Amino acid sequence: MNTQDNSINNDHGFIGTGTPYFYPDDGSSVFFFGNPLSCKITTSADEKVRQSHRKEDAGASLDSRSIPKPAEVTLSTDTFQPLTWAMALMGKAGKVTTTAETVADEPAKAVFNGYHQLAHQDIDPTTFKVKKDGQELDKEAYNFNADMGLLQIKDESVANADDALTVDYQTVETTKTVIDGSKVTSFKGKIVIDGQNDVTKQKAKLTIHNVSLAVGGDFDWFSDDFNAIEMKGTASIGKNGEAPYTVELYDEER
Repeated sequence: MNTQDNSINNDHGFIGTGTPYFYPDDGSSVFFFGNPLSCKITTSADEKVRQSHRKEDAGASLDSRSIPKPAEVTLSTDTFQPLTWAMALMGKAGKVTTTAETVADEPAKAVFNGYHQLAHQDIDPTTFKVKKDGQELDKEAYNFNADMGLLQIKDESVANADDALTVDYQTVETTKTVIDGSKVTSFKGKIVIDGQNDVTKQKAKLTIHNVSLAVGGDFDWFSDDFNAIEMKGTASIGKNGEAPYTVELYDEER
C-alpha cells in the first residue's frame, strides 16, 4: 500500500489531548489519574569531549561522544479524588465508616483560655449537654465545636478554671476517606494516555511502560487557585523488554 506519510501533503502539527490511566505494579485496579495538566518526557545526554591542548589548535574538539541519559517523566493533574490525594501526599487512602455512639458522663474540665478536647469528634450538637455537679449548664455558658469535639467555658459565673464537669452526647455516623501521608516512597507502574492529536483528530496513545513516580512541588491547603499534583520519575525499560515509552499514531480519526 502506498502512503505519503513523509510529504508536504501530510504536514501537521501536534496538540495532544487525552485521558491518563495508571496501572499499579502491585496488582490493584487501574485508575483514572485525573484531568491532565501536562505530561512531559525530557531527554538529555552527557557529552564527553577530548579537547586539544596542542599549540596549533588548542581548545578544538578532537573527538566527542554523547551518552544519552534515561528519559525523565513529569505528569501533573489538578484532580483531587482519593487515589490522587494519596499520590499528592505520598500516602495510602482508605475508606472509613464510623458508627454512632452514645456517651454519658464523660469527664471534662472547665477551660476558659483554650479548649478542652473531648474523647470524640463528629458529635451531634443537638444531643450535647454539659453538667457541673449534676446540673446542666445553659448552652450560652460555653462554646462548642461539634466537628472537632472542643469545649470552652465562657461564663465565669458557672464554673472556675479546671473545675470538674461531665458531658453527654451522641456521635454521628460518618463515612470518610482517610489518607495517611508520607507512608510510601514511590508509586510504581505503567502510564497510558488514551489520547488524540487535536489538530488532525486522529487517535494517539502514549505508553510509559515502567516508571516509579514521586511527588515534586508543594501542596497548599489555603491556595487561592486550584491545587495541582506534579509527579516525576524515570522511564525505565518495561518488564518484558519494551522500550521505556511508546507512541502509537493511528490513521483513523476519533
